[in-house]
Amino acid sequence: MQVVIALGSNLGESLTTLEQATAAINNLPHVTVLKTAPCYRTKPWGYLDQPDFVNSALLVETSLELHELYRQLAQIELDFGRQRLFKNGPRTLDLDLIWAEDTKINDAQLTIPHPRAQERAFVLVPMCALDPKLTFPDSGRTVQQALSALPQSERDGVVRLEPEPQSENPQRS
Repeated sequence: MQVVIALGSNLGESLTTLEQATAAINNLPHVTVLKTAPCYRTKPWGYLDQPDFVNSALLVETSLELHELYRQLAQIELDFGRQRLFKNGPRTLDLDLIWAEDTKINDAQLTIPHPRAQERAFVLVPMCALDPKLTFPDSGRTVQQALSALPQSERDGVVRLEPEPQSENPQRS
C-alpha cells in the first residue's frame, strides 16, 4: 500500500533532522521510501510564538498494518527527542500519516486521511510535489484541488528551500 507521511521540525537542525528521519523511515522493515518532496519553510500554525518550521512529505510503500506504521513513526519521533509539551508546540520532529491509498480509518488512535490535511498548505504543498493527483477518499478531491481551494496567502506562506527533491528512491543502508 502507498502512504504519505508528512514531516516537520522547528527545533535544532531541522533540515538534517528531516533527512535523518527519512533514512530512519526507509530503514523500517516493510517500508520503502518511493519519493521525497522538497523541504519548505513555513510559519507555525496554531501556537504562533515559536520558530518557523521545515516541512516535507514522503510517499512510501508498506506492507505494514497502518496502526503498526503509526506506532513505529511515533517511536522514531521519540528517538529524535520529540516531547509533546502542548498542542501545536515546537518540536524536534513531527511525523504524521496523512493519506493511504483508498483507505479511511477513524478510531481512537488514528484517523486517515488526516482530518485537517486538506486545510493546511504546509501539508498540501509537499504532497502536491509528490503527486498532485493523489485523491482524498473522504472528499474525492485531489491534492491539487484541495490546495487550489486554499487562500493564495496561505499557499504563498510555504517557501521551497531546496531546488530539487532529495531523492526518487533512496538506497537502503
